[in-house]
Amino acid sequence: MARNGYKIFDSDTHVGPYADILDKYLSTEDKARLALWDQWKTTTKTGHVTYNRGQRVYRRQLGTAAADTRPAGYMAGFTGPKRERDVSPKVDDDPAERIKDMDYEGVDVNLTLPSGWFGTWTTGDDVKLEMAMYTAYHRWMEDYCGAFPDRLGGVILCGARDVEGSVKEIKRWGKSRWAWGVLLYAPVGVPLDHPDFEPIWAEAQAHDLCVALHTFTVMPPYAPGGLDNWENLWLQRSAAHPWCGMRNMASLIGSGIMDRYPKLRIGTLEAGHSWLPFWMARIDEHWDTIRAALPADLKHKPSEYVLGGRYFQSIEIPEGEKLTNSVIDLVGEDILMYASDYPHGESHFPKSVDLVMDWKTMDEQRKHKLLWDNALKLYARCGLK
Repeated sequence: MARNGYKIFDSDTHVGPYADILDKYLSTEDKARLALWDQWKTTTKTGHVTYNRGQRVYRRQLGTAAADTRPAGYMAGFTGPKRERDVSPKVDDDPAERIKDMDYEGVDVNLTLPSGWFGTWTTGDDVKLEMAMYTAYHRWMEDYCGAFPDRLGGVILCGARDVEGSVKEIKRWGKSRWAWGVLLYAPVGVPLDHPDFEPIWAEAQAHDLCVALHTFTVMPPYAPGGLDNWENLWLQRSAAHPWCGMRNMASLIGSGIMDRYPKLRIGTLEAGHSWLPFWMARIDEHWDTIRAALPADLKHKPSEYVLGGRYFQSIEIPEGEKLTNSVIDLVGEDILMYASDYPHGESHFPKSVDLVMDWKTMDEQRKHKLLWDNALKLYARCGLK
C-alpha cells in the first residue's frame, strides 16, 4: 500500500493487552496470583478486564480550590479530538480489525506497545506475577502480530526487578518476527540508567532490538512531574509528557550507554518533538559545566549521540508543520518519525495521516523520511524496506 506515493510507518501505536485476553496465556499458578489483585480489577465499557492499582486521577479544574472527588474512570475528563469515525471496538481482540482501520486510514505498518494501564504491575510486591503478565503478553503478541507479520510488530517487555528473567525473555523472543524493540518497566523512582540494567541493554544490542522510551500519564510508573501538577490533567498532559522524554533520553545518553553498546538504537515516543533542539543545546551546556555528574569516560557531547544516526524521536502531530520543519532544519532529516498514538483518544484517527500529508511546505524527501525511512532504521528488525 502507498498513500499518494508514500508508505506510512506509524512508530507509536498501542494495543491492549486486556487481562481477559491474556487469560489463556497464563498458567494455573499465574491465575491464582492474579486473583489476589481482585480489589484493583476493573471492567471497561467494552467488557474487557484491566487493573488500576496505582492509578491517579487529575480532577481539579484550574481556578478551583479542590479536586472533584466523585468516582471517576481512567483518564477522566480527557475527550480527545472529535473523530469522523470511531476506532474498531475489536482492535485489541482481533488483529484483522486493526488492519481494517489501518487500511481505512492508509497506514502500512504499526509498531504496537501496551496501553498505559499495564504499568500497574510495577506497584505490587509479587514480581513473579509481574513477569508472568509480561511473558503472557509476549505469547499473545506472537499470535496477534503473527497474523500480519509484515504490518504489525511490538516490543519485548522487561521488568526492572527481574533483570535475569527479562534477559531470558529477550533471548526467548528476540528473533521472533514481531519483536522490534524492548521496553523497560521500572518502578517509580528507579532510574533507567541504573547499572543493574546493563544486561538488558547488552541483550537488546545482541538481538538488534531498539530501546523504546515511552511516557505514561495516570498509571505507574507515571511521567516525571506527574505527582506535582496540582491535580490538573491539562497541566499533566502538557508538561509531564515532554519532560518524561527529555529525562529518559538524557539519562541513557548521559550514562554512556551508546558508547558501551555501539550498535544500540534509542527511540523516544509520545513525548513531543519540538523540544529536541533546545534540549540538545541545554544538555550540551551542562555537559561542559557539570561534568562531575556524568561518567568521566563519556566520549562525546550529548548532541553528538543524538545526531549520530542511532537516536530517533516520534512526532506529536498537533505541534504542526512549521515547528516540525524548524526542528528538521536544526537537527536534520534522519531523526523524526510519524506517529499517531492510535487507537488512544489523542489520536486523530482516521485523519492522522491526512494531517501530515497536508504539510505543503515539507519537501518530498523530508516527508518520505518522516513517514517511513526513519522508523525503518529504528525498528530495523522489522525486515521491511
